[in-house]
Amino acid sequence: MTVDCLRDDVEFVKQAPVKHPVRSSIQHWQLRDLVACPSNSREFVYVNQNNVMTYNTQTKQSNPAFKDLSFSPSSITSGCGYLAAGGQRSQLIVRQLNNNWFAQTAVGGSINNALSISRHLGDVRLLVCNNDETIKVFSLPTLEKIGNITLPTAVNYAAVSPDGRKLVAVGDSNQAFLYEMANNTYNKVAMLTTSNDAGFSCAWNHASDKFAVASQDGFVSVWDIRSSEKLCQVGSKQHPQVKGACRSVKFSPTGSIDLLVYSEHVSYFSLLDARTFNERQTVRVVPPGVDAHITGLTFAPDSRTVFVGLESAVLEYNVDTLSRRSFGAGSFL
Repeated sequence: MTVDCLRDDVEFVKQAPVKHPVRSSIQHWQLRDLVACPSNSREFVYVNQNNVMTYNTQTKQSNPAFKDLSFSPSSITSGCGYLAAGGQRSQLIVRQLNNNWFAQTAVGGSINNALSISRHLGDVRLLVCNNDETIKVFSLPTLEKIGNITLPTAVNYAAVSPDGRKLVAVGDSNQAFLYEMANNTYNKVAMLTTSNDAGFSCAWNHASDKFAVASQDGFVSVWDIRSSEKLCQVGSKQHPQVKGACRSVKFSPTGSIDLLVYSEHVSYFSLLDARTFNERQTVRVVPPGVDAHITGLTFAPDSRTVFVGLESAVLEYNVDTLSRRSFGAGSFL
């Protein structure tokens, strides 16, 4: 169902963010998932030209995770103690965050649009979404290529469910591709229509029973895995303008918060109640009359913070966790 009557008078995050003066750069005009928070809620990772930097919000210091790369990353990801970056000529570099191990290669194909690291099928695996209509599967830490998932379109994003049993992928079509994973195979079980344009991001909730897709025409669509019908569909603040394209979508990683956050091409991001899907807060990241490109966004691992990247800064918004952990009291008749 399309949600037309959302309550917008809620406040999931405080409107006055902490501004961290670091420059987060965009390498491809449509790929906007360039801010990550690997494991420490006081640190985030961002792309700055041909560097990937780690910033500590307490010390206010940046340190290079990848320095002076031969390419400017168009995609980054973190997970299972690893950080990875991909480039527009299939470049790939991966490192372990707790030691000095790293490896780099070229995976073939075209642009590495998105990366995903997760533990599934008994292994830590890196999925590389490429413009050549494949998701390339690598084992970590060996970086051994163990397979390809072939789709009928350029692949822009893929996300593995937290329980390690399901995969959703989106690309240059208006379809979401749902897979079940078992016996060391990826089995396509559904193709779902999103909206009317390409998908650029997808995400699972903490319980692995809902997933969301962000589309270029300014819609976020949500499904419950128990039904092929959409649970809901919401439009962006600036839909149907190009600057209202939805570029990144994330669920809060902890169950007690239950929020869905998504960014637009410029100036706005929104938070949606992921319990009822009928309340939303839309936040403008710059003053009226000014537009600013959003480079990415991410929750901290404890869901207490949302980091939103701009080309001139990364903004830190505090989630009202007390209200999210409070439920309405019931009564006996």
